[in-house]
Amino acid sequence: MTIEEAFRRAEHTGVDGSFSRISESHPVDLFLGVEGGRRAIMVVCRTRPPEPPSLGAMLVEARPRQRGEWALVIRLDRTDLTGLFTHVVEDLVDATCVALPDPGEVVIRRLARWQRLFSRRPSALLEEHEIRGLAAELSFLADEGIPKFGPLAAAMAWVGPYAAPKDFSFQSVEVEVKATHRQRRSIRINSLEQLTDAGLPICIWSRVVEVEQGQSGDPHDTFAALVRRVRAAVAEDAAAAERVDDALRAAGYEDREEYEVTIVRFGPAVSYAVRRDFPRIQRPDVATGIDSCIYEIAVTAITSFLVGSWREVAGIES
Repeated sequence: MTIEEAFRRAEHTGVDGSFSRISESHPVDLFLGVEGGRRAIMVVCRTRPPEPPSLGAMLVEARPRQRGEWALVIRLDRTDLTGLFTHVVEDLVDATCVALPDPGEVVIRRLARWQRLFSRRPSALLEEHEIRGLAAELSFLADEGIPKFGPLAAAMAWVGPYAAPKDFSFQSVEVEVKATHRQRRSIRINSLEQLTDAGLPICIWSRVVEVEQGQSGDPHDTFAALVRRVRAAVAEDAAAAERVDDALRAAGYEDREEYEVTIVRFGPAVSYAVRRDFPRIQRPDVATGIDSCIYEIAVTAITSFLVGSWREVAGIES
């Protein structure tokens, strides 16, 4: 049973405040249910969990339980974000799939990564750097992922909007997409997990993306036109189309007139193979207590890692 199916079953019962364990085999006690008419997940912790981040669309509360345990209850407070909340729960399930001394710290750290998405004001325009990043991901999806893997597989692999460590996670490779300026001399790494090995080859796919606000130009070069192109590429597969629209919402995109006059210009794309000696900071290498890290890698320091295509890193044919 999927997380979405479990939530629908809980809603169908009509019993408010009742929780059911996600899986008897999961090493952490995770429970799904409905509380106050809203979807919720409860995480049982041995000790009081750390103070949760402020999340605009989720309510997070730590409650004492019997035998000295604590319950960390996370409840969705906006019904228009049920799909995004399902991905949060899936992420928490994955993050606690190994036995932990106490899951509270891990769960709070994961929620902090989701903070930006859930704190976004409804109907807010994306900022320029967000448009550039999303445009690069859409470009990779339309020009690289879909032609190679097909609409559904490529759409399902697009996990960047859900605060995943890498933007695309295929069965044979993880791809981190970077939007750079033409004169950019470094690549920004936004978290310790972004280039941390997770068992698959890692590739950085970097493309030049420039944005001009409120400029006239070819209507085919607008941000809105790019979104329409991606939607058209998955239109014949209902599941893929739904996934793309869900990911766009998670990224903070909605159809607006302003995006019809936002020009996106693409430059060349390059690929880097993130091998063992690639200059990076990985989560296991940092001292306990360091929660996050943002750093930049000089482009001149990684020229030896250039490859002809991200497909080479994946070990698949062009």
